[in-house]
Amino acid sequence: MAHVYVDVDDVITDSAGTYLRIVAREFGKNAALEDMVTFNLQHSFGLSDKEYSHLVAVAHTPEEILAMTPCPGALETLARWKADGHGIHIVTGRPTSTLETSQQWLRDHAVAYDSFTIVDKYQRPDMDPEIALPLSELQKQSFSLAVEDSAPMAAYLAEKMDTPVALVDRPWNRDAQTNGRVTRCRDWDQIDATLTALHIP
Repeated sequence: MAHVYVDVDDVITDSAGTYLRIVAREFGKNAALEDMVTFNLQHSFGLSDKEYSHLVAVAHTPEEILAMTPCPGALETLARWKADGHGIHIVTGRPTSTLETSQQWLRDHAVAYDSFTIVDKYQRPDMDPEIALPLSELQKQSFSLAVEDSAPMAAYLAEKMDTPVALVDRPWNRDAQTNGRVTRCRDWDQIDATLTALHIP
């Protein structure tokens, strides 16, 4: 039985598509996914501090979160893993204010999972310490595989936690170096194959 860490944004949900729509609607900027070459969305979209704050606030409203679409293959793969007896542990770095809405999205889409945890992955100021788990506590946990789109988190999981990582290929992580612990995956078929290759009973 495998215990799999699964990120949310741009792993289960198409969050990038939501950001692109908001940027076009709110600021009149017509950007494409390939323009998102850095995890820093302010730089990717060329936003002022005020615009960036507005973008983050709007993107984390219940309306926008609940309107997000699933990434192709994510729900089907998670359902199959669950049916095979694997433990699915959703670990997100979203603001703690999104806790209830994020869980509602998972219910609305009948996502198969065993646990949901908000982790303060990036030391953001909008995290409630009563809700968000610090990285030091995450490090005490053990996972058979982690599925991430963040290059810094992939490196943390691989180097600090000795966890194999399926790094979902996105424009903002293309500069990340993969190695024996980090495997770049184009889609959920390749993520599934990465778990299979671990040969976990």
